[in-house]
Amino acid sequence: MKKILPIALCAVLAACGETRVVDLNNQTDVEQMQNVMELEYRDWEKTATEMTDSMLKSGAFARVANPVIAVDDIKNDTMQRLDTDLLVKKIRKTIVNSGRAQIATTFTGEESMSNKMRATRSNDEYAASTFAGKGTLVAPNMSLSGKMIQRNLKLKSGWFSSVDTRVEYYMQLTLTDLRTGLSIWEEESPIVKEGDHAPTW
Repeated sequence: MKKILPIALCAVLAACGETRVVDLNNQTDVEQMQNVMELEYRDWEKTATEMTDSMLKSGAFARVANPVIAVDDIKNDTMQRLDTDLLVKKIRKTIVNSGRAQIATTFTGEESMSNKMRATRSNDEYAASTFAGKGTLVAPNMSLSGKMIQRNLKLKSGWFSSVDTRVEYYMQLTLTDLRTGLSIWEEESPIVKEGDHAPTW
């Protein structure tokens, strides 16, 4: 009997730690995902959709002829270490695929392949006729910048209950006309969660 109990306990613990694969194409499966206090897939999808819908409906792209956007660094001022491309890539994809604007990939934080290719023009190992000519790159006339903010607020609770936290995330984006320096679209999308184990510094 003593040997059976540890074996049964191990089986129960193994069952509790079972991995579940979420089908992101199944709405019901996504809705049944466990909730977490950190930013996760559903937050990125919802925020990216709201932001791009607002941008596309604002008429901002109609104010600039042949809009070409340089995506500036999106500042992460949250208490989590995360890559802001989780949000930006979804927004970029929707904008480009809409056909309403283009993205200038030569103005990214890392050196782009276009710039690397032009830097090798003097290399005799390459046929000069295979390089793009000078003056063919298109400069951006718009920039997209933003910031991600997090606020943690302690919630009042009963005498014997644990203290929960409200976590407020704010996604802020600004689209600027580079020729005038004027903002032509701005949006803020809040995400609010309540529970325990809130991300902290």
